[in-house]
Order: sequence, then C-alpha cells, then structure tokens
Amino acid sequence: MKLKLIILTAVLCLTTVSCSEKKENSYSSNEVSVNSSVDSVVTDNDNNHNIDLPESRAVMKEKYKDVPEVSEGAVISVSNTTAKAGEIAEVTVSLEGKDVKWNMCGMHLAYPEELKCIYPEDEEIMLEFEQGEAVKRNTGLIVMEWKKENNPPAELVNKKLGSLFFTVTFNKDDGKDGDILTVYFKVPEDAKSGTVYPIDFYYMESDIFRNLDNDPSFEKYAFEHTQAGSITVE
Repeated sequence: MKLKLIILTAVLCLTTVSCSEKKENSYSSNEVSVNSSVDSVVTDNDNNHNIDLPESRAVMKEKYKDVPEVSEGAVISVSNTTAKAGEIAEVTVSLEGKDVKWNMCGMHLAYPEELKCIYPEDEEIMLEFEQGEAVKRNTGLIVMEWKKENNPPAELVNKKLGSLFFTVTFNKDDGKDGDILTVYFKVPEDAKSGTVYPIDFYYMESDIFRNLDNDPSFEKYAFEHTQAGSITVE
C-alpha cells in the first residue's frame, strides 16, 4: 500500500507543475448559452461543450505526432447533467470501448471557476467522489482540485478556469468500461436558468492512460477521443 501511495504521489507531482507563461486571452464563444464570464467555450453540432484550449491541444498533438493511429480504443467522456442554481451537480467520467483493459490513468478536467468543488467534511485536499464500476479493482484512486496557489497553467488562469486531477492505478489491466468516478460541483446561487457550464479534459504532457504493454497508440487514441460534458442550469 505504501508503494502505491508513493506512485500516486509521484504521478500527482508530475502533473502539478505549470509549464507555460501567461499569455493573452484567445477566447471563442460560438453559439453557446453561457453567462458572460464563461466565454472560452465552443459548442459543436453534437451538443458537446468543448472549452477552447489551444495550448493544451498543441501539447497533445506534438507528443503523439509520430505515434501510429489505431482504429479503436477507449473513449473517455464527461456526462451532461442539470442542476438548479445553488444545488450540487453530479458529474460522471465514464469510459467505453471494445474490450478495453487498462492499468493506470492520470487526467485533468477544466471547468469555469464559478463552479465550486465539493470536499468531504474536514478535508482540504481530496475531493468528494464516488468510484464507478470500471475501477472497482483499483489499488489507488485520488481526486484533487488544482488550486491557484499550486500554480496552474497560465492558459487556465487567463480563461478563469478551475481544474481537478484524478488518477487510478491497478495491479493488472483491471480497468474496465463503465463509470470511472463521479465528482460534485456547487452551482452558483445566482446562476441563470439556461446557463451552460462546460467541463472538458485539459491535457498535460505528463497525463497518462496506459495498459501494461505501455502501448503509445492505446494512449493516443484515448486522449484524442475524449468527449466534453456540461452542467446546465434548470
């Protein structure tokens, strides 16, 4: 157990180093229903609310530019959910694919800073969460908020986005399809009905999604096919 905690801590440390300097905002707000402070969202025709994160996408593109493509793999997605102003919204991260078996992941989510993460009572580090069936055989699962005092990337700060990190490990390729975890956000008390808060994946070079074979194509497919989600105010 101590070894697993060391591994998880090491993974977390790798992902909590800001890798870029502050730059000018490059927002996009095409055809979205959001309040004026959440102006970094692109809504496509499939009702996915992707946050415009060109620096993050560029890092991912560069890392996998020479990695061979595969035709199928893991599709990791964030749920689209609803909640009233002032309520707690449940947001689930899920995975689906054809017989996907995985050993470890470490990923970030980005969301408007108006949303507030929920912590268990007397806890200031680990977030409140519920693990899903896809990770029931895990040997370690951590969910943490990336707080401003821990130097998040300038791209997140400039766009007024919060971020959380989750990591899961297994002894074998015991990660399955299904729900990975559910996290909770407090919707602002003054949120207007119809406001959409997008929740998207934020890629960092140290993020991982691996099987025991450490197949880079397996990882590439997963990161290039993530699907954003949202919280819509009722």
